[in-house]
Amino acid sequence: MILPKHRYYSLEKVAKITKCEVSDLIHFASIGLLQFCIKMPHIEFLFDSSPKNENEEVKLINVESDSILPVDYLKEKYDIKPEPNADLHCLRFSYKSDYFSVTEQYDMNSGNKSIEKWSGFLAIPQEFIEAEERYLSDYWDDWDITIDTLDVPRCENATFRDGYVAGRFYFDDWYTIHSKDMYITSYELELLCNGGKEITSETNLATRNSPNILPTSPLPVNKKAERHASNREGLLKAAIYILSKYPDDCRGERKEVSPEKWRDCLLKHKDEIPPLMITNGDVILKHLRASVNGKGAELI
Repeated sequence: MILPKHRYYSLEKVAKITKCEVSDLIHFASIGLLQFCIKMPHIEFLFDSSPKNENEEVKLINVESDSILPVDYLKEKYDIKPEPNADLHCLRFSYKSDYFSVTEQYDMNSGNKSIEKWSGFLAIPQEFIEAEERYLSDYWDDWDITIDTLDVPRCENATFRDGYVAGRFYFDDWYTIHSKDMYITSYELELLCNGGKEITSETNLATRNSPNILPTSPLPVNKKAERHASNREGLLKAAIYILSKYPDDCRGERKEVSPEKWRDCLLKHKDEIPPLMITNGDVILKHLRASVNGKGAELI
């Protein structure tokens, strides 16, 4: 009996197949040679599942993209004009691979684009794995990471509307991922078994390298994503100020900066800093851990 191949695998399964440790896979993802993916709920059910404070409500996460929609080309080709009584109100653009499918739409009257639906897997950007590498390796069975950005997973082939390039997806709130919910696609496993392949800054190479792509400018990402990045920057600036003012309160027994003590000190002295837009203690801790152990270490 010949069984079909799996389309995706748990990290434990890949470690067994490749005869390595899960920590090795985490390292490969951290240095940008392997993509970890998560299975996404329908976009209308995308809620943050992280622990909430007593009076904190669970809210729907809004998603935007920097996808390229060839709107001007289609308007010119089919002589489409925005008319209130027209039968055509939206232009739709679809992408589909073995791992992910998405449909985005462009409202002819308002000029806004939105994500209509998606299904399948999205890839965790390298920087989130890099920042949490040590903790993921040490506490693999029970560790969460928080992300606000996801990429289209790499693939060998994809189908899509001419000129449409599915891009990176931005959340207007934090989304929590448990370590056990991370997967590796069959395409990534094949790349890994052949030495791995560096993840480039451009997502979705299947579309970006296609000769079908039309010259067009990407529609601007909504200001929500920019505001979210600004909130994160404000948190880190405030945290650095508190660290400089109360260095001993932010350090552990070995006099090294402790993310937990740093977080507690920040919340204790929050009246001394501008109001924080990020108030969840667990999310603050994730950022401070990333600052201590990831790319932000040089700031400390």
